[in-house]
Amino acid sequence: MATTKRTSSKHNAPGQYLGYTLQPVRLFYHLLSAPKGAQVSLEYVDDVAVHYADGTLLLEQTKSAISHNPLSNWAVDLWKTIGNWIDDINSGRRDVKKTNFQLYVTPAYSGKVSSRIAIASSSEEISALLALIEDEISVDPPADACLLHVNKFLRLEPSIRLEFVGRIKIISTDDDPIDALHSLLSPTMDEKSLGFLCEAGIGMAKERADNLIRRKKSALLDCVDFRKDFHALVRKSTMSTYLSSYNLEPGQQEVESVLMSRPDFVAQLDLINVKDSQKLKAVSDFLHTSADKVTWAEQGIVYQGSFDELESDLLRQHGAIEMEVSDEYSDKDEAVRGRIAYGRCTRITVPLEGKQVPGHFTHGSFNTLADERRIGWHPRYSELLEKESDE
Repeated sequence: MATTKRTSSKHNAPGQYLGYTLQPVRLFYHLLSAPKGAQVSLEYVDDVAVHYADGTLLLEQTKSAISHNPLSNWAVDLWKTIGNWIDDINSGRRDVKKTNFQLYVTPAYSGKVSSRIAIASSSEEISALLALIEDEISVDPPADACLLHVNKFLRLEPSIRLEFVGRIKIISTDDDPIDALHSLLSPTMDEKSLGFLCEAGIGMAKERADNLIRRKKSALLDCVDFRKDFHALVRKSTMSTYLSSYNLEPGQQEVESVLMSRPDFVAQLDLINVKDSQKLKAVSDFLHTSADKVTWAEQGIVYQGSFDELESDLLRQHGAIEMEVSDEYSDKDEAVRGRIAYGRCTRITVPLEGKQVPGHFTHGSFNTLADERRIGWHPRYSELLEKESDE
């Protein structure tokens, strides 16, 4: 048994790492580090698990705790994890000789009993561990919720316990689990790209697992396939002629919530009788674009002033299209002319700092201007929106 040690850094907000909970972070870590032929699962046989090509397993329980020590002598987090693993062994769900058991705790913690568990492997060391547990119980008995699981360990058949303890690994040396990702990725990418590519990779792993779960399938991801796609994202992201989005597409619930709140850019689409499906797409692109602007500016990928230049370009494009539509379709009613103008604008892609942007970005930027009432689709949009506000 061993304890893995890594350097640590300042911890993020409790339980959040680049905006994600711990499990997706560890999912991404194992997808990057597991050997060829392995698969990694999320919330399938454990919090995270690595399924090796030879049929063996690594089960990992993840614990993120700020206000308590999950590795203290009678921590329920520690003993419930051990107790659940014992239940799996006793029930036959897990073959102790083909399974390794890993407890990953962040930030860094330690405990007297857990430290002994982390080094025990021989019969003599396990006998000493059992004696220590008995002594600690006599001095400071655990609560019933913990004692239940401690007793499972004490009563485990000795030969099984010897095998089991030798296969337990406790990792609790990272104050921030993102550091482990940086260690894996830093040799192959520059420091400037590291942060947002970590975030993008975690999001990619989580979205793929979530998509399988939504389809009632096991969240089991192939390491080779994932790494191929992630490395393609890295190559694309480092291209000097393309700006990559590192934000996931907004979820349906978020999009529908914004649509129901009817911000000005949605109200503008109502004025020209746009279909609901097109409004949903407009909201999604608006949110996605807003997130990209924040990310690109914060990471120094795009100069803040470049967004102003883009808006000026879009205003000119909109003005030219509006004039063309007015001349070409003067016989059409105002709502139809507005839809034609909107349709033409949605097909435009305007570069940012001379670089190609994702497909949603120009459309989302047009709707940002519409939300600020700097452009409109209906020829009398300003008058009609003011009238709505007064009613």
